[in-house]
Amino acid sequence: MRYLILTLFVFLMPLASDAQDALNGQTLFLEKCASCHNNDMVSDLTGPALFEVEDRWENKADLYEWIRASQALIGKGNPRAKELWANWGPTVMNNFPELDDALIDDILLYIDNKGRYGCAEGKGQCEEEGDVATTAATTADEGGNGLLYILAGVLLFTVLLLARYINSLNRLAQQKAGEVEDDEKSILEILLSKGVIRVLTFVGILIIGYTTVNNAIGLSRQQGYAPTQPIKFSHATHAGKHEIDCQYCHDGARRSKHSVIPATNTCMNCHTAIENGSTYGTEEIMKIYASAGYNPYTGKYFEKTDNDSTRLENYKLWAMRLAEKNDATEFKENRAKVETDVANQLIAAKGFIDQPIEWTRIHNLPDHVYFNHAQHVVAGKVECQTCHGQVQEMEVVEQYAPLSMGWCINCHRQTKVDFEGNEYYEDYEQYHMELEAKMRDGVTVEEIGGLECQKCHY
Repeated sequence: MRYLILTLFVFLMPLASDAQDALNGQTLFLEKCASCHNNDMVSDLTGPALFEVEDRWENKADLYEWIRASQALIGKGNPRAKELWANWGPTVMNNFPELDDALIDDILLYIDNKGRYGCAEGKGQCEEEGDVATTAATTADEGGNGLLYILAGVLLFTVLLLARYINSLNRLAQQKAGEVEDDEKSILEILLSKGVIRVLTFVGILIIGYTTVNNAIGLSRQQGYAPTQPIKFSHATHAGKHEIDCQYCHDGARRSKHSVIPATNTCMNCHTAIENGSTYGTEEIMKIYASAGYNPYTGKYFEKTDNDSTRLENYKLWAMRLAEKNDATEFKENRAKVETDVANQLIAAKGFIDQPIEWTRIHNLPDHVYFNHAQHVVAGKVECQTCHGQVQEMEVVEQYAPLSMGWCINCHRQTKVDFEGNEYYEDYEQYHMELEAKMRDGVTVEEIGGLECQKCHY
């Protein structure tokens, strides 16, 4: 019986991995490729866009070899490898000898699905644009759990059949030996037999252990997490359309451990003049004014003695005046509708009067992990998009990267430090000498202590 169960595992587990291959490719891509290649697959970054990368190679074997050891393939004179080096050198692609053909195929499938359909699992699996990562994660969870339930049911059914079969064989053996035959066991007796209980206990321990460890590893890490915020704020509008620099609002990123959430006064630097939002009109901006204590009707801040009623009346006068200014005809013909809309806005804004805006945190590392934004942004010159994705394209910001220990370590192993003209690395004289003598083409974070335990766990 035990051999048949193991055989079932051997044959059924590949089905689970096949169903998850694109998602496995997504994980591998984020860990090993995302630091250099754009995750939309169609735009260049440090490295070229990867969509339809297979079509640009004469055969797949060369592509496998390129991924595992690019410089070696260039040395062999491969035409495509030489072309890539001519276009993208002297930036050297990292070697990934640990990736076998199956893992590379997972990555290639993810690249094709993401470039063609916008998500990991391909056509028919993507929801509306802007929620791709959440869709992939949800589909992965649902698909993975469903497959596990099916597998558990098949195993249980197999155990019952085998137990029944073994019981029949024992009775035949007893009959042949002239012994007293045991009674035919019912399904319930088989289920409660010691052998079945031992097998099910063992399987249960494996499942519980795997689930516990897997969930513990993922504590506080929610890739694709995109919560609804108290104020509808579009990064695509601010960082994308209007090209506001990330560090204008998150100014702590260049001078402290935390990037910091911008104070309401930072919003007011622009919104004392910009009173009408491009998508929501006055609805969301009114909440900012209420929090900051600003009176847009007079262009001044409220006095501390002004009560809520006074403030709400001024917000109403301002919103009505702005609605009339924006479209006088619409305002005149549908004044009742405008008044209803403004009344609803006032109800929402009342809860923000003189209150801080309680933004929902998205990125969160465990308490035992030390991470310093300034060290990465200023000394390391890491772009915000490397860890946070193409935020300038996000209507609702989501956690782009897995933020796992393995993801950080792989980045430190692969990322070359910007040594040229960087005062933070002047003390590494030996590396500077080797770079000038062309003895090396770069220095990774790993080589300057980026994998020392106490750097992140002091």
